[in-house]
Amino acid sequence: MNAQELSALIKQAQTGDTEGYAQLYRAVYRPVYKIARMAMKSEDAAVEAVRLTVLDSFAALPAARFTSSPQFIEWLVKILCTKIRHINKTGGELCTKTDSGSEIRNALNDLPDIERLVLSVSTVCGCSAEKTAKLCGYTEETVGVCLTNAEVTLKAQLLSGSNI
Repeated sequence: MNAQELSALIKQAQTGDTEGYAQLYRAVYRPVYKIARMAMKSEDAAVEAVRLTVLDSFAALPAARFTSSPQFIEWLVKILCTKIRHINKTGGELCTKTDSGSEIRNALNDLPDIERLVLSVSTVCGCSAEKTAKLCGYTEETVGVCLTNAEVTLKAQLLSGSNI
């Protein structure tokens, strides 16, 4: 979907058109879910973060003012980051059993919540440290430290079992 089509869907959804919102949601679901899934330890928690994001964004969209579709995406990711932080802060990993399986998933699950969130937004959105800080609600310095720590930790865990 191009930027013009996305902007048209945003305007349609802002009028309260539920079908327009449903189309808008379908257009942005994959990257939003990818961020949530990477940032959360369980699939259930990721789905809950996305669900809460959708509910809040639907309610707030009519009053929101955007001049471009990238502003809408930033706004939506900020809401998602807030939901993820809230779920993590309240101990709300909704499923006591974390998803297991791949080495990468296990290594991600071992990262602190803040590092998982920063890494997921930075990776999925391709954001700079400055933009990631803005979206996640942290300082640029915190984001830099989190990204460095996550990279070092992931490399150590993933390479510890290899013969490289």
